[in-house]
Amino acid sequence: MEGFSLPKAPEWVHAETWTREQQEQELTRRFMLTAVTLEADFQFTARQSDILLSVPPKCGTTWLSYVCHLIRMGGSQPDFHSLEEVVPMIEFCSLLGVDPNTVTQPAHPRLFATHVPYDRVPRGSKVIACFRDPKDIFLSLFLFLDSLLVLKGRVELSVFAKNKGYLGILKRMLDLLVIWWEHRHDKGVLILFYEDLKEDHDASVRRIAQFMGAHLTDEEIGRVVHATTHAEMYRHREKFDLHEFTGKLLEMMEEVSSDELVGRVRKNGGKVGEGEKRLTEEVKQSIEKEWQETVTAKLGFRDFNEMRQALKKELSDKLAQNEN
Repeated sequence: MEGFSLPKAPEWVHAETWTREQQEQELTRRFMLTAVTLEADFQFTARQSDILLSVPPKCGTTWLSYVCHLIRMGGSQPDFHSLEEVVPMIEFCSLLGVDPNTVTQPAHPRLFATHVPYDRVPRGSKVIACFRDPKDIFLSLFLFLDSLLVLKGRVELSVFAKNKGYLGILKRMLDLLVIWWEHRHDKGVLILFYEDLKEDHDASVRRIAQFMGAHLTDEEIGRVVHATTHAEMYRHREKFDLHEFTGKLLEMMEEVSSDELVGRVRKNGGKVGEGEKRLTEEVKQSIEKEWQETVTAKLGFRDFNEMRQALKKELSDKLAQNEN
């Protein structure tokens, strides 16, 4: 990113006369421009032995990264200051002054996470793709950006939901879901749903471990499951904050940083179904429209739950065949 600079923000960005909607739209514009810049900047060559976590924002990137890290560590307790030290987010590396190609990792296999679109996902390694109910994604995105962009007191959920930019982010996530679903039977690809990790944590950890080629004992699996519960991760929440990254990101955006902990493990976070409860009918209808145009039109699934049940049936049928 040498030599790159964002357009200057208007002088009236923080003016008291600026409406909340105008403030949020300007912050959104600058945030998205920064995100696109980071995605375009990274240079990374995957190894065949690597495991890449292709997860859209707010679909369990932190949770899955930690699960995979502990699996390769045999359930050992946290041994890092920040999760990015042991599971780098590829497109964030340049901002943090790290080369993902040479960064040292504590164990084999190397793990990397990414939010980038399918055509930017590095080829050559195993891939774990994880997705979530789009209504929960939308709500979680608001709660996260509310902290990351220091929106507290400036933007309400009702205003945030009117910004077409965030529905555009959701559309990109659904595009990624469609592509990985079509590749779910490819060798070296594992597709997961956040809700299934919540519903059957133990079975999900075992499935991930098997995919990673990790031979863990029941005791080690138990340690991984315990350490990756929401309560336990919240107890170690400082290991999952984004202070260094956030500071550099906000500097690029010419935003004022916050002294508050910008974490990805919130006290009341990690829940399923909150979007259905908290989003307005208008917002839910907009999300459903995006689903129908992107997913239903290509795959036939009327909603997220129908897709999730289809994957469950495939796994159940495969298990029955193996037993026979």
